Amino acid sequence: MNVTCQELRNRAWNSLTGKYWAIVLMILIFSLISGAASSVTAGVLSLLTLPIGYAISVAILNVSRTQADPQIESLFTVYRDNFLKAFLVPFLQGLFILLWSLLLIIPGIIMAYAYSMAIYVANDNPELSAMDAIRKSRELMDGHKWDLFVLDLSFIGWILLCLLTCGIGFIFLAPYMEMAHVEFYRELVDKQVEEAQVVSE
Repeated sequence: MNVTCQELRNRAWNSLTGKYWAIVLMILIFSLISGAASSVTAGVLSLLTLPIGYAISVAILNVSRTQADPQIESLFTVYRDNFLKAFLVPFLQGLFILLWSLLLIIPGIIMAYAYSMAIYVANDNPELSAMDAIRKSRELMDGHKWDLFVLDLSFIGWILLCLLTCGIGFIFLAPYMEMAHVEFYRELVDKQVEEAQVVSE
């Protein structure tokens, strides 16, 4: 990619200005609901919280593009407005990553990066099915999985600090990392558009 990790992180941090704590609240609500669902039903009911995670990713994407305030109610209106796709995309992501991981850990990690843009793709292309969104993510990430891995690696200091808090710190780091992923996605899409324009000329 033509943009550095530091540039992507700077963009992410700037996009979070004035929106950070609202996104932290959304993630905290998600964590509490999914944690409660897991403890009550041994994880089965927690699958029904997947649309909330989807809604958070979409909210962060919208903040990056429009700087509009994230809407807490979107965590719940997603069940009414877009439940099937909001459930299927993260469910299939997780399922496919699990199946690849059963082969070996490394293939699982590689495919996790291949499928990492699926929610953004699904949001931007409502005509696509969940499977098509995952396939499109895989195409979009072709040749860029290492770039995203390096971006994630640039957060290693923060990640280690979060581990020292028994994972609680990830609630506060997640908005920053997710926004950096959004900026990475936007860069990929812009590059794809530019390449299409060159070909058409």
